[in-house]
Amino acid sequence: MDEVVRKDVVLIVDDDQIIRMLMKRALKDMDITIVEAENGEQAITQFNEHLPDITLLDVSMPGMDGFTCCEQLRSLPKGRECAIVMVTALDEVADIERAFEAGATDFMTKPLKWLLFSHRVRYILKANRTLQELRQNKNKLAKAQSIAHLVYWEWDYESDHIECSDDMFQMLGIPRQQKMTFARAMRWVHRDDRGRFKQAVRAAIRDKKPYDIEYRVLRTDGQLQFVHERTDISYEYGKWRIVGTLHDITSRKQSEQEIAYYAYYDTLTNLPNRRLFIKQLETVIARAKRYDNQFTLMFLDLDRFKQVNDSYGHHIGDELLQQAASRIRDCVRNSDMVASIAAGSDNRVARLAGDEFTVLLDNVDKVEAVADISTRLLQAFSTPFLIHDNSFYVTISIGIALFPNDGDTVQTLLQHADVAMYQAKESGRNNYQFFSESMNSYLKMRLEMEHDLRKALQNDEFELFYQPQYDVKSMTIVGFEALLRWHHPQKGMLNPDSFIDIAETTGLIIPIGDWVLMQACQQTRLWQQKLGRLFRIAINLSASQFNQNYLPEQIRKTLESSQLPADTLELEITETAMLKDVTETIPLLFALKKVGVRLAIDDFGTGYSSLSYLKNFPIDTLKIDKSFVDEIVSDRKDAAIARTIVQLAENLELRTIAEGVETEEQVKMLSLMGCDEFQGFYFNKPMPVADIEALFA
Repeated sequence: MDEVVRKDVVLIVDDDQIIRMLMKRALKDMDITIVEAENGEQAITQFNEHLPDITLLDVSMPGMDGFTCCEQLRSLPKGRECAIVMVTALDEVADIERAFEAGATDFMTKPLKWLLFSHRVRYILKANRTLQELRQNKNKLAKAQSIAHLVYWEWDYESDHIECSDDMFQMLGIPRQQKMTFARAMRWVHRDDRGRFKQAVRAAIRDKKPYDIEYRVLRTDGQLQFVHERTDISYEYGKWRIVGTLHDITSRKQSEQEIAYYAYYDTLTNLPNRRLFIKQLETVIARAKRYDNQFTLMFLDLDRFKQVNDSYGHHIGDELLQQAASRIRDCVRNSDMVASIAAGSDNRVARLAGDEFTVLLDNVDKVEAVADISTRLLQAFSTPFLIHDNSFYVTISIGIALFPNDGDTVQTLLQHADVAMYQAKESGRNNYQFFSESMNSYLKMRLEMEHDLRKALQNDEFELFYQPQYDVKSMTIVGFEALLRWHHPQKGMLNPDSFIDIAETTGLIIPIGDWVLMQACQQTRLWQQKLGRLFRIAINLSASQFNQNYLPEQIRKTLESSQLPADTLELEITETAMLKDVTETIPLLFALKKVGVRLAIDDFGTGYSSLSYLKNFPIDTLKIDKSFVDEIVSDRKDAAIARTIVQLAENLELRTIAEGVETEEQVKMLSLMGCDEFQGFYFNKPMPVADIEALFA
């Protein structure tokens, strides 16, 4: 009869039902059993019933908080065998230390990176299984030691000869000697332990007191062996004698080392993990303060790692992380430049979390030297990663903080290095930035905006403005472009330029975009019914929205719900978003066309401007960017570009819309060129619904 294999049990403890649902969804592909609890009391009950292998424990919960719950779980009979991961939005070092003091195995910070979440849980489960096996082996070894026959030796001080049991030579892996002497015994003791061993023996002879020590023996086969030696001293037949027992503790030492490894090292990259790195950073700070030294902290993040992980799977992502760690380690530790700049310094590389790494350059404080090292790191990532016959180009962004100018505590240095790294991302990635206070202020502003943005939808703070689009020949309104506005509680009315990039980077653009789509379609349908004219509505799609596989279905459901005719909805997409991955773009565009909507290229001419895609993509409209329209009257080159776009569209049977039309001269010139439609302040600025309806009246 086959043995039933027990599935790993995951206990999710969070008072937020949505978080629990998202965690379950992220773990759906793993062969595990998931149990839920919404507070600390339920967690204890579920823990006793199901004996989970890992508990994902929220810190902030009503009633019993996560720290208290963690302590109580650890006190349960099986509490020491479970991995407990604290899930928290807190990023204070004190809170992190408190979590570990409460018994946490590790922690995750909110908002969670869902694409790396299952990967993290999988490796924590793997590490926990290994730790349990090590504990079991350690217990078995301890029992075996208590009943094992111990090898022994005996020496009367006065003679040179040491009497040994026959199995002592076999246990130590050394040749059988006709006569064992103290001098010969010293040869087998590891040279780093000889001084301590000799001192213990001499003290025993001099003071007539036994010793109890551990030391290493170098066997003839080259293996290193750990032994535990206990002695007793007695006076018999007119002679002092010393009797010792030896016990092979190599397995126990190796188990202890492996347990320490899993506690302080990342199993994927073999680099120190966050816990060990923080300890190292605390030590370096204390030493720097004591000796008035300076050092550098570098915060590294892989650019666009998420895309590789999403597109090719975790096994490719893991291999990429391993190769990236190797490049960072080799570049920093083995660089001749670093050696010459920081001779004798202590350079540490760690994997902080996910695709984030840190480099600690002890005694490297000159800006020029740090810049050289940063440049060397960037160059190390300029060549592709070769994984399973595929080439991946992944760069890094580096943030740099200097001690003590940029901070003198663990929390401050990490935060400021992270701020600088974020600025490197904002500056186009694949570069390095030194921390400055202006960066810190900018980050705080972005964090505040992100916090407010998360509440904006539920507080109904968004509003759509509409800018009319006019037919050139009839000069009548034929459509509108929907433009988002945010009524910020403190900052007032905000245009998208001040918050769209934050929405993109946080993923909030997806729910916001869905809201815009539904609102615009519903409003346009009301106008169509009220005025009996099939106005067209144009809606901008962000790159994130365009990359969603469910987009065609989302559009279809929105049209069905709003009853808007499909051919009166025009989706505007930038060239950059379209050409990001042509193999995926073409099927998606045709799927959208199958729904019946129209497709427009926004800001045409400012992106890749590869004309070949116009032949293959099912495009209906080209929008001439405002940058070409602004100087069309005074700049011959801008006029030539605009004329070329209009002629190209006409030859390809596409419609053209000129954006940003502000003067009568621009209107006349674009009309002569053959442009089909106008949009701009010369006709109307973007207006709320009430003003549009007043315009109709």
